[in-house]
Amino acid sequence: MLYQPSQRPFLREGNWNYTSFGRCRVTGRLGQRHADVVEAVLYCAERRRDVSDGGIELLVDPARVRKTLSDSRYSFTHIEKLVAELRAATITIETPQFDSPIIGGLIDHLIPSPMTRRDPLTGGERNLWRVRLGVALVMLLENDLRLYYDPAPIARLQHGISQAVARHLLSHKKVPIGGWHLDTVIVAVAGTVTSKAMRNARFRLREDADELKLLGLVLDGQRVKKTTPA
Repeated sequence: MLYQPSQRPFLREGNWNYTSFGRCRVTGRLGQRHADVVEAVLYCAERRRDVSDGGIELLVDPARVRKTLSDSRYSFTHIEKLVAELRAATITIETPQFDSPIIGGLIDHLIPSPMTRRDPLTGGERNLWRVRLGVALVMLLENDLRLYYDPAPIARLQHGISQAVARHLLSHKKVPIGGWHLDTVIVAVAGTVTSKAMRNARFRLREDADELKLLGLVLDGQRVKKTTPA
């Protein structure tokens, strides 16, 4: 629940969210568009360098990040705004897996790299990015969070709840017999919601049903089943 199941997240002030893994809180604004950027940076990284304080610095081609996010929807200005909000958000995670709380951010900084690449649009050169991952994200990557899928199809889903559900289910290796109960999955990513919000979530998931099927997630009545991606 680090990321709200919305493409238009509200500003959170540090209320705890509880899951079966522990609890977490976010002070700041983190939604599914922010998750798009983080996953695109991780997926497009060309090199990595471990930093002495536990962080990681990645070398990333911004053109590849933008192409992963969207064919046309994301401008570099929009990406920079999302990165600024990622940097500003403070995350606290408490789980039995760790002896003490994790307090930190997801991205510490993004700066131009001296390395360049030819820009086919202008004929000139463009700088690559050096993206410093925050210690909180590094610890999640080392202990729990893994990216096993191409984030591009998720970034193209119409609704934030669909993106959140897809990310949640694709992170599971074990699938329950008969699939997951739809309402249970919605609560897993959104928390306890009103009956109206639950109906809206079901409706939006069904609007994205064809795109979810391409990811190997099939809506079947009140259940979600995992199949081979279409």
